[in-house]
Amino acid sequence: MTETPTPPDDTSTSGSQTQGHAQESSQGPSQGPYAPTPPAQDTHASTNLMAVAAFALSVLGCLLAPAALGGVVCGHIARSQIRRSGEAGDSWALAGLILGYLLIALSLAGLLMFGGMMLTMFGIMAFST
Repeated sequence: MTETPTPPDDTSTSGSQTQGHAQESSQGPSQGPYAPTPPAQDTHASTNLMAVAAFALSVLGCLLAPAALGGVVCGHIARSQIRRSGEAGDSWALAGLILGYLLIALSLAGLLMFGGMMLTMFGIMAFST
């Protein structure tokens, strides 16, 4: 018969383990592995107002073409401010830039087409007499 040797009884480790266990149970269930998380801190950065203005001016550019130019200018200013300060609103500024540039391009295309039609009409009128 062979007996398996038992590990030596170390009172310093077993005593600290039981004391640690007693400390855990006395602190309550909030300190366990499934402790509820504290409410999140409000770390939401404020939105850059120039970015919102850029988007608003670009939308207004659908009705008044020069407002789209203001949206583009405000969008570039807002993006540089956002990079410097870390504020939120980069997507507002980018949307204002895209919409503003698109409306400016459409306005220029419309002016070129209108000018071409006017030149054609005046050319036809000049040769018809």
